[in-house]
Amino acid sequence: MPGTLLNFPEASPAKLTLLLEGVDARMQQLTQMHAEYLSGADAAVSAAATYHLRAGGQKVRARLGLSSALALGLSESAAIGIAACAELLHNASLIHDDLQDGDLYRRGVPSVWNQFGKNTALCCGDLFLSAAYAALGGIGSHPALPEALAMVHRRVALTVHGQCADLAEPHAGHGAIEQYLAIAKSKSGALLALPIELSLLLSGNAESIPLATAACENFAVSYQALDDIQDIAVDAARPAETDGAGMPGLNLVLILQNKGLQARALPVAVDLARTHLSQCETDAVSLPCGAGRTLLAYSAGMREKLDDAVSVLEAC
Repeated sequence: MPGTLLNFPEASPAKLTLLLEGVDARMQQLTQMHAEYLSGADAAVSAAATYHLRAGGQKVRARLGLSSALALGLSESAAIGIAACAELLHNASLIHDDLQDGDLYRRGVPSVWNQFGKNTALCCGDLFLSAAYAALGGIGSHPALPEALAMVHRRVALTVHGQCADLAEPHAGHGAIEQYLAIAKSKSGALLALPIELSLLLSGNAESIPLATAACENFAVSYQALDDIQDIAVDAARPAETDGAGMPGLNLVLILQNKGLQARALPVAVDLARTHLSQCETDAVSLPCGAGRTLLAYSAGMREKLDDAVSVLEAC
């Protein structure tokens, strides 16, 4: 951990556990339909929301929100609101993504659409989106709250843009790598950065928001690259999603192979992931008051996972 962070205390594991429980409670509260409105369909949506949340997850965005908010001097209530907002948006994207991709399982259990049907899944995802704004609005009176809500909309819109770009066309041609990076940054980076950005805005440190944005976008690229490296055998075996010219879908290693790198595709993909992690760390360590500490910890973990993935592939 960079020495410049040692001057900034971090929340104890016990405190973090307690606050994460508060985030879970807030999300459950906001995704349950009011009793006077419940019908059979409404009850199914509430049941689907509870089902999805109970499946767990790593709560990366919640942890980033809690850590950065507390480091920047925000109240525990505000930290929970920021964390719940980011997690609700992320979970909405997962529910909708599973529906669009036809994925049958999420977090080891049937996905929401697989368990409750497509219509319920669509409505459940919409409910999570709306609940996210309520979570942030519930932090109380704050002069920057209108801008914070507008920021949430901008990040959701950017995520939607990335998802549409991912679904629209195969990722081929001369600009394939640039297109890959742009999609990863918008589809994953936008909601990853949001909790830190909100913490900076609400604590009066808006000038540091571009650093948080860049750090999380670069982390998102590394995350996507690692996922592609781990899934290369599965993705290569799938029927090609092409534009008629034999070009691959969104897997970095396959894209590099189609650009003529062949045997060098894997080391180039690993180098790209590590380069973006370095860029992430440079910006994260510069965030005020140690607000990037948790992101730096995730970056260190990502480096270890990259090393492990390369070792496994080289052993095959």
